[in-house]
Amino acid sequence: MFSTFTGQSTGKRRNVNLSGNRAHNPWASPATLGSSTTVLKAAAERDKRQREKDRIKAAKRIQKVWRGSQTRQKIRAQDRAALDGLYQHSQSDPETRSAKALPLLLRSFQTKNRDDLRRIVLLCRDLCDSGFRLFRFDDTTGHQLDRLMRVLVEALEEQANLDQDIHTVLTVLIQVLDFRPQAIEPVLGQYYKVMAKYCSLALNLQPPFTLLSHTVTKPLSRGNLPDAFVHKAYHAFASSFLVTPDLNVFENNLPVFAAGIDLDRLSDTLAAAKFDYIAKPRLLWLLAHLIALQQTKQQQTLHASYLRVLCTLLSMLSDHIQFGGPLEHSTESSLDATNSADDAEVQSTLPAYISEKLALLTESKAITGLLESSAPYSVGSEIAMNSELGDASVLAGYVLTLISCFPDAADEVRMRLFFSNIPTRTGRLPALEYLWQVMKRTAIFRNIAAGSEAALDIFKSVPQWSNKEGTNDSWHQQWRTILLFLELYVFVLKLTDDADFFQGLKGDQLGTRKPGNDNLPRVRSSGLDLESVKRLTLFLKHLGFVLYYNMPELLSSLSSSRHLKVASRPSDFVVTAGLDLDKVRKMAMAAMRGLYERDSRRPFLPKDHWLMTDKFDMAGFKEAVVVEAERQRDLGDAEPEEEGSRESAEEEDQEVQDWRYGTSATVATRRRYLQLMARRRHAAKEHHRATVGPKLEVLKNMPFVIPFDKRVIIFREFINLDKVRRRHGHADPDSWRMWMMQFDPTRNNLAKHQALIRRGRLFKDAMDSLWPLKDGIKEPVQITFEDKWGMQEAGIDGGGVTKEFLTSVISEMLSHTNLFVANSKNAYYPNPLILEQRLAYARRRGLDETEVRTELLRQYEFAGRMIGKCLYEGILINVVFAGFFLLKWATTDTKQVNLNDIRELDEHVYNGLLFMKNNEDQVDDLGLNFAVDFNIASPGDKQPHIITVPLCPNGQNVPVTKENKLLYITQVAKYRLNVQPFAQTQAFLRGLKMVIEPGWLSMFNQNELQRLVGGDSGAIDVDDLRSNTVYNGPYQIGDDGQEHGTVKLFWEVMKEFGDEERREVLQYVTSTPRAPLLGFSQLFPKFTISYGGADEERLPSASTCVNLLKLPRYSRKEVLREKLLYAVKSGAGFDLS
Repeated sequence: MFSTFTGQSTGKRRNVNLSGNRAHNPWASPATLGSSTTVLKAAAERDKRQREKDRIKAAKRIQKVWRGSQTRQKIRAQDRAALDGLYQHSQSDPETRSAKALPLLLRSFQTKNRDDLRRIVLLCRDLCDSGFRLFRFDDTTGHQLDRLMRVLVEALEEQANLDQDIHTVLTVLIQVLDFRPQAIEPVLGQYYKVMAKYCSLALNLQPPFTLLSHTVTKPLSRGNLPDAFVHKAYHAFASSFLVTPDLNVFENNLPVFAAGIDLDRLSDTLAAAKFDYIAKPRLLWLLAHLIALQQTKQQQTLHASYLRVLCTLLSMLSDHIQFGGPLEHSTESSLDATNSADDAEVQSTLPAYISEKLALLTESKAITGLLESSAPYSVGSEIAMNSELGDASVLAGYVLTLISCFPDAADEVRMRLFFSNIPTRTGRLPALEYLWQVMKRTAIFRNIAAGSEAALDIFKSVPQWSNKEGTNDSWHQQWRTILLFLELYVFVLKLTDDADFFQGLKGDQLGTRKPGNDNLPRVRSSGLDLESVKRLTLFLKHLGFVLYYNMPELLSSLSSSRHLKVASRPSDFVVTAGLDLDKVRKMAMAAMRGLYERDSRRPFLPKDHWLMTDKFDMAGFKEAVVVEAERQRDLGDAEPEEEGSRESAEEEDQEVQDWRYGTSATVATRRRYLQLMARRRHAAKEHHRATVGPKLEVLKNMPFVIPFDKRVIIFREFINLDKVRRRHGHADPDSWRMWMMQFDPTRNNLAKHQALIRRGRLFKDAMDSLWPLKDGIKEPVQITFEDKWGMQEAGIDGGGVTKEFLTSVISEMLSHTNLFVANSKNAYYPNPLILEQRLAYARRRGLDETEVRTELLRQYEFAGRMIGKCLYEGILINVVFAGFFLLKWATTDTKQVNLNDIRELDEHVYNGLLFMKNNEDQVDDLGLNFAVDFNIASPGDKQPHIITVPLCPNGQNVPVTKENKLLYITQVAKYRLNVQPFAQTQAFLRGLKMVIEPGWLSMFNQNELQRLVGGDSGAIDVDDLRSNTVYNGPYQIGDDGQEHGTVKLFWEVMKEFGDEERREVLQYVTSTPRAPLLGFSQLFPKFTISYGGADEERLPSASTCVNLLKLPRYSRKEVLREKLLYAVKSGAGFDLS
């Protein structure tokens, strides 16, 4: 055993030091620790002695400063006494007295001393009285003048009540600047802050403002001064003077001040300046004063730097200009926090002066004057491309920023630019032609048009500083030019009718007109030739594909290049001033959809031009899209969207302002703010979904790159999956009903899906019974018809009764409710006048207008559900909807309207607008204004009821002229197609999208949607119909596989029929003359031929609810043909058979 285990230590005692000092030996004896203590004591005494020395030094320094201060005060007191003695007792002349007083004043002056301010006024009077001979004969040194300048500036800064003597002080100040201009350089910033203070006051100067204006502009005079000094002076003038609010003297007497200001030099200075250190509200005043200076000077040629400065300031201040203050947009939580209408606090509107000056930027003369007064631009091959691109980029950046900052005036800006001619070195060119000539020569356009891979590389190569305003590298210059062309081209597309467009394709296009030749109407001469349109569509197609399909990869690349740790969105990356990736994508899509819709309506591009199937594995494309859709659905379930947020985001994006009722600036600003917040929140959630479904995003936003048949298959697959999910795996109606009876023995849920429908009251009874179901209308419904005698019709719903119910309800809805009206081609769209008619009727009868409006919109919503139910069940209806109405089904951006849409709505209005567009000289003779009249009298009213609707504020007093006629055409189209039927259309779409998801509808254009609703308009394929026909009774195919003789005769007759007769037979049996999109295999119930008896004198009969043809046993083909045609053309049913 070790001895230490006994508890007795036989070793040397260990000393444990808890002080943290390890310099000693822990095993040493206690006596050896004394040396360490001595060292510590010595260090402490040394520190004490040092602190005592520092204290003594500080005391001496304080005493020295005190003695110096006392001495200076004594000297100042002596100088002040001597100075006072000069003015109290001296009888010398002002020149002599000022020579003695000047050094005394410079030594003794202190801004805090009120008497010193009085003394400097006395000195200034002497200097003025003596004619400044003291300065003229070099009796003063440069140092004294420098010091005098500082004293004068400090005196003016300290005292704001020098009203009576300011004339004298300012006069001396100007003289000092005359004799020694560089004296102001050290105090330029302070100097202009002082001048701003006095210009903000209502001063009584004699003469009123000339002297103050000279004081402000004197340092800006170039003279023989170095450029560096002038640059500093203009910088101080801008950053200290022009940023000051309410410069009353300056603003009210601007011509006097502007005479001494070189606007080009000011613009150059600002173009090279940084504004990060200046608060945004002060920058607004800088912008307003800069605009006012340009307006006052009215220079013949605008400096390019002026446009760059405007572009930079407008970009930085976009939120303040639109909403009166900055917006929160960095996180989703901030968006949610600002969303509530009760809690969102929108900043007050802009000051009146700023609003007035900003409004000048969008006036007609401002846009046209901008171009007319610009220096000649470069175009073509006359000089290097860099110079050509630079000229166009300056103009493009400014106009794009203007459109971004003033969305309410965007169309007017586009119109003014469209009518403008760009001055070039070879003559004047229309703005659109000039931009096209420059754009098609850019490397970005050429490379992207060649292939979509180039677009991804181009965006990845964006300069690192692209998020800053005002970048002017080649990358941004090219994009500005391209995007302005797209802005203008989309505007022109909306105003171009088919005749003008297709005339341009033949070669009467941009570039064929000689400069200055305005014989042709501007719209007619602004078309692109076919080859140019092909290049443009390739560019747009490749660009759009990358911005949808490759957006996750692109955002990842951009985020890593900027070392961002959080996930980015398209709106986080600025392509150019005011336009982020998301806005660029929307702009490209607007141009592409405009061309695609025109091509789909009247093809002019090669077959399969829009397809991009080489980018996908088409064999597994459907499965891949379905997987992505399920991922998006899972993401949506994990992050549930607020109720109605989708609809609100879509509806609030509309421009539905009715100018009859007006709106205040504050309310309008608040509404725009809340709309933007809703759109941003919705876009953020959509971006999360897009990251997990790139193929689905392409399918929703660029469906034309995938063949139509493939999209129809995907559409039906989406519906089948939705049925399986909603019906708990029982997509078949009968299986679902059986499951429901087991799950709910009380059958309460099944009862909700049953309805008793009276003949003659189909729509009303259907709405009363099925309205509470909401999206439950997707489930099978059990319909029982009641005839006019109150007897229930016997029948088992195997799908046929539901089909008859839906087709009958829709037929009554279109023909007996006035909810829809038809155009000259019998295409239906919502009645645009019915809401005004119902409200006027309610006012006459004293009814509650809110209840009337609500009930009407419920009817439209239920109509949308019925159409959606037909699409959901694959039931074809023999109805044609107007193309402009179908277009609203497929896209949330329903603001895009064009002149051709008006043609479908009202041929007379279309012809009138077309006449106005093509006959410029006769516009003034029409006597029109920006208002439209409508007769809202109901059919039973004896007297017309005319209402006048202004198209803009005070529209009744705004005449339509040759200059603003395009804006009038745009406003009429927008009102007739968007604003007037807005409530009805949105209610219908709510119902439709309750059954069919918006993303499913967005996979088709308006023509394709019509085919989904009513079937394929192509030729009837008899062989396909024959192979998908079912036979009953004696007509059933026997074991030998041979058809019955009568059946063979029927198909021989069908083969001999023309397509029109085949359609009549098909409509007679199925109620629609068109085949299902994927062939007759998709027809449900199947086309059926049943035995109709042996009497050959009987006519064939049909039961459309089950697609059944009852065919008597005819033995001769001629008899069958005659009887079939007679039955079809006479509409024979059971009663004639």
